[in-house]
Amino acid sequence: MEERFNVDETAHASDLDTQNFPLLAVLHDDELRFLRSVASPVDMATEVEVIHEGQQPHSLYLVRAGLLMVNKRHGDTVYQVGAITPGEVFGEASILFDAPAGAGVRTMEPTRLYQVDAPHVRGLIDANAQLKRALTQLAEHRSAATALAVNPIFAKLPQAVREVALYNGRFISMQAGETVLREGDGDTRSMYVVLGGTAEASVRHPRDASKRIVFARIGSGDEIGEIAVITGGPHAATVTATSKLRLMAIATDAVQAWRLRYPDFAFALQACVQRKLQHGLEAMRRVVDEDQARARTVDMLPPP
Repeated sequence: MEERFNVDETAHASDLDTQNFPLLAVLHDDELRFLRSVASPVDMATEVEVIHEGQQPHSLYLVRAGLLMVNKRHGDTVYQVGAITPGEVFGEASILFDAPAGAGVRTMEPTRLYQVDAPHVRGLIDANAQLKRALTQLAEHRSAATALAVNPIFAKLPQAVREVALYNGRFISMQAGETVLREGDGDTRSMYVVLGGTAEASVRHPRDASKRIVFARIGSGDEIGEIAVITGGPHAATVTATSKLRLMAIATDAVQAWRLRYPDFAFALQACVQRKLQHGLEAMRRVVDEDQARARTVDMLPPP
């Protein structure tokens, strides 16, 4: 087979193999030799920040020894959402989606990593569809698990139920300017959790059809479409991507079943909708009278 990658025969990362890193089994021999030649060993002490949440993508890391913790900020709180152990890789999502890091990673004990610069990783991904698929599945699962863990609604579900949501979830990517939901749309089969990127929620200006009232900024870990789940009506607002946006769609039927089975989840969902409608009321009060403002916001909420 023709060699697709030129390698440095003095490759120093000889323990980058399928025994230590099962993910590498998808690589061809020349690709594995190339990876070994460009991987740089890095030894880190305890409590070293390897990736800062929000930084631009620059490397893929393979963990040879040690333990790392994944941290995710949501609102004013930083959550510990997972651990990374020997044989695993991280940093893949930023490279795949060309997006800022969605979480931070910090060492918890002395750690040995192999670092591979993003351009080399992209070359391997472009050449090997299996590697791209494996890294994409890993990135989607991790980002979805993180979003569900920090979301104040879905965090109330048992871990096993969140795993079911991950298994059945549908992953969607959108570009800036695309519409996730449209105000008045009756298609309420799904609600969404944001895995990465930003969006904004707005409603039509009641006196000027050319204008919209923006009442919420949406980011990673936030939910979209839950108001229709509670009210049983069409979507109350239009949600538009303001950057590249990655979402996980969750079937409304599943959400309704969880409401009936898990009281803490039902209460958190109801409280979230109440809070969002209250924010909408405050925005509407600036342009219409109190009765009209309430009719388009908090009065939509059915009695408990």
